[in-house]
Amino acid sequence: MNRRELLAGFGAFALPWPIAQEPALQLSRLDHIEFYVSNVEKSRDFFVRVFGGGTPLQRTLLSRNNKRYLKLGESYMAFEQPRGSNSEIKVDHVSVSIKGLDMPKLHTQLEQKGIAYQDYPSGRDTAVVDPDGIRLQLSPENGWSLLNPATFLPEDIPTTEAEIFRPLALSSVLLNVKDTTTAVAFYQKIFGAPLPRDNGAVARMLGDNNTIWFSAGRSNIGLQQVSGGLKPGVHYFGVTVAGVPIDLRRRLEQLGAKVEPPADPGIRISSDNIRFRDPDGTLIQVWGSDR
Repeated sequence: MNRRELLAGFGAFALPWPIAQEPALQLSRLDHIEFYVSNVEKSRDFFVRVFGGGTPLQRTLLSRNNKRYLKLGESYMAFEQPRGSNSEIKVDHVSVSIKGLDMPKLHTQLEQKGIAYQDYPSGRDTAVVDPDGIRLQLSPENGWSLLNPATFLPEDIPTTEAEIFRPLALSSVLLNVKDTTTAVAFYQKIFGAPLPRDNGAVARMLGDNNTIWFSAGRSNIGLQQVSGGLKPGVHYFGVTVAGVPIDLRRRLEQLGAKVEPPADPGIRISSDNIRFRDPDGTLIQVWGSDR
């Protein structure tokens, strides 16, 4: 019995879904997350004070057509107000970068896995949609470097205090899905088999026994089944940070953030494990870099 057969045989007893083959996609990490906010300027000022970006020489905050892009270390966030009749405040999509992205090759790989896709007008990225309608963007590495044309203008936002966190990268995204089995069957075509529950990265992110995590290169994407009328979509996005103040909770609340209890009641709120909601209610999980 070779290694692949052994793993498949083990998975048949351990998991309620088949073990997938190793993904053909060479995933790098979560590249960015884009979401809608009720007021761009209000969210801009909030996130600059939480994650930095107010210094134009660092080019960490860019604007274009009333849309803002804020660098989060190796990743970034983008946010804008909804347009037209759609006024829903929500995460629009999450992007995962691929090493050495070759679009024709990516198309072939997705077609072989039976995954429908649609390229973005730029031709640099493509999008796939899961069974719940959640959009996942597949992108080249270091997407921030593609935001440097003259049409992306740096902004200088004066602040009286240093940012609360020094972001290193987007670390995780947890998705709400209607049916875990259906969602796993889709996501394992892209990410491979779910991570074992004794994996260190999984252990710190588990909120309950129904949470399932995949490796997305140096980041992680999780699934949790929801009921009670909750909509599928992004439950939270996580950011790995370094350098946090002692008066962390006070500073967050002064900015209008609502600090949430940990997903696990047995874990206390601390500088390297804190969840909070932005002014629109979007949930953000912060992880200390030493975890």
